[in-house]
Amino acid sequence: MLNGKLSLRSRHVPGGLFFGPPAWDAPVWPAHDNANGSPPTELPTTSASLRELLLRLKLTSQDLWTPALLHQLTSPAIQDVVLNLIAPQPESILPRVLSEFELPRLVAGLNLVRRCVSAVRTRLAIPREEGELRYQWRKAAKANGFTIHSLINRYPLGHPSILLRSLLGLKLQPGASPADLGVVLLDPMTCWLLGCWIEFGTQPQWRPVELFTHNATPRVIAANIGQSLARVLSDAGISHQNRQCIINGMMAGQLVDPEKTVLEPSIRTISIRPVPIAEDTVDCIRCGWCVSACPAGLNPAGLMAQVRMIDSLPAISAQEASMCIDCGLCSYVCPSRLPLAITIHSLKAAVGPDHRPGVPA
Repeated sequence: MLNGKLSLRSRHVPGGLFFGPPAWDAPVWPAHDNANGSPPTELPTTSASLRELLLRLKLTSQDLWTPALLHQLTSPAIQDVVLNLIAPQPESILPRVLSEFELPRLVAGLNLVRRCVSAVRTRLAIPREEGELRYQWRKAAKANGFTIHSLINRYPLGHPSILLRSLLGLKLQPGASPADLGVVLLDPMTCWLLGCWIEFGTQPQWRPVELFTHNATPRVIAANIGQSLARVLSDAGISHQNRQCIINGMMAGQLVDPEKTVLEPSIRTISIRPVPIAEDTVDCIRCGWCVSACPAGLNPAGLMAQVRMIDSLPAISAQEASMCIDCGLCSYVCPSRLPLAITIHSLKAAVGPDHRPGVPA
C-alpha cells in the first residue's frame, strides 16, 4: 500500500531533475551584530494586524519562488500553513543554515503566522535526502504540533505550484495566490525576520546571503538590506567588473546590474561569473528532453517554434505558455543549446498579462 501511494503521488509532478544535496563546506553563520531592542508588548493576533506588521517591516517583495506573505493574507479560510524548506535552487543551502543556527526564531515566526490566520494544520516540507535538516526540526515539530513531510527533491520542487501539487495535490493556476487554495506558503527568511521582530521588536538591518563566485567555495555572508549589490560584493572582497551578476540562482535567476540593484529581503543568492562565451545553436533534433524534464508538462520546443506566429496563436497555445514556471530546465537539458527558457518567457509576455516577473539567466 505504501509503495502504491508513493507511486500515485509521484504522478502529480512530471519532469524535474534530481541534483542531490548541494556540496558545501560546513556552513558558518555570518558574524553580525543582532538588533538591539526589547520584545514588543503586543503581538499580532489577526490577519489584518499581521498585514500591518509586514508593511511596517517592508516585507512586501516576492519573486518566482517566494510569494510574499502580505499578498497571501486575503482568504478567511486558511486550512494549512506550509513552511517551504525545499531549497529553491539546486545549489542553495540557506534553509539548512537557517535551521541549524536560527531554529528558535524560525519556530517563533511560524507560530505567529499560524495563530494570526487560524490555520488548522502546520506542515514542514523538507527534502527526504537531507536527514540532518529533518533531525533539526523533529523536536520542534513534536513540541509545536507541526507535521513533517519528507519529499524527493526533484528540481524545481521548491516552486509554489509544484510544491503544492506534490504535497497536497492542489493545482495552483498561473498568477494565483496559494491562499486561493486555502494555504499560506512561507519561506524560512520571512519566518526568521518575524522571529527577530518578536525577540527584538525590530527587523534586522541585514540578512544572510549565499555568495557564489567562479572557482571559489560558496559561502554565506551577512549583507545590509538596502545596500547596492556592488557594495555587498566589494565588502566581501569580490570584483564584479567584466562579470555577470545573477540573483536568486543560476537556474532561474535574474541578470542584474550590481551598481543599480539594491539588496532586498527577497534576494537569497548572488552569483558572479565571467561573461559566458556564446554557444552556437543548431536546429531542434526533436529528442524530447525538454518535454521529459518540464515539470509543468509543456512542450518547450513546440512553443519556441510558434514564437514567430504570435499574431495567429490559437488560444490553447497562449494558455500553455502561461503555465511555464520559468525554472530554466528546458534550456539546461537541451543538446541543441536552444534559448528555450528565455524565448518562452518572451512568449508569455507577448500573449497576455499572466506572465510573471523574472528573466532566466
